[in-house]
Amino acid sequence: MLHWLLTLVFAVLTISGLAMVGARFGWVLNYDIATADFIHRVIAVPYVVLAFLALGQELARVLKDDSQLDLGWSIFGRHVYGLFTLLTTLLFIVTGIILWKSHHGNKAALAFAMFVHEKLTYIVLASVVWHMYQKAHALLWPKQQISGNLMTQRWFKVAIWFIASAFFFAVAVIMISIGGPDPSKQQVEAFMTGMMQAMKNSLMGIAAMDSGGQGGVVEMSVPLFTNLLVIAFILAAYLVWRSAKSNGSS
Repeated sequence: MLHWLLTLVFAVLTISGLAMVGARFGWVLNYDIATADFIHRVIAVPYVVLAFLALGQELARVLKDDSQLDLGWSIFGRHVYGLFTLLTTLLFIVTGIILWKSHHGNKAALAFAMFVHEKLTYIVLASVVWHMYQKAHALLWPKQQISGNLMTQRWFKVAIWFIASAFFFAVAVIMISIGGPDPSKQQVEAFMTGMMQAMKNSLMGIAAMDSGGQGGVVEMSVPLFTNLLVIAFILAAYLVWRSAKSNGSS
């Protein structure tokens, strides 16, 4: 289940993030950068929590000396794509934190983090599409429904199709935006207006403040982020313990 939750969250992050890349991409959400920014920052929280849940689960398996290289539908299994996913996820989290915190810090670090965050999106999106073709059997309509097996539930298959369509939509957005003509003056103005509105009305504006009444939100996000990581590790440890207990009793 973690696999599909993280996939859904990443699909939302991809589309909302593309809308903020520049005037070429702003049309994705009708140049409503404030909404794109709000969605991106809010959805980033479950992305981090789910990622560390999966990481904690995998670390617990390593400590238990589990010889099984991979679990069914695991995220960070001990295989090439699992390690690639782990590395890119950690890079997304680290660069995302820099983008959240460094508006008035090291400008070089901010620019580098923005560059890595954007280019990494293209690389990971391409890998996700390849992964979907590799696991194309997951998209097949189930012949019969088996109780307790999500992959055989028809409603779950529809959800998977929706998630897969979101990634293909993101690929189409990139191809149209990069391969199309340069943005017009009206599009550039619409994007800049959207950015200004985001600075006034969304979390982007709060993050950009030096100090003041709302500036404390940024400082509050650091202990909140730390607490979420601790909770994620505790939940991961509990899931591994429960799984081990059920396997031991069976």
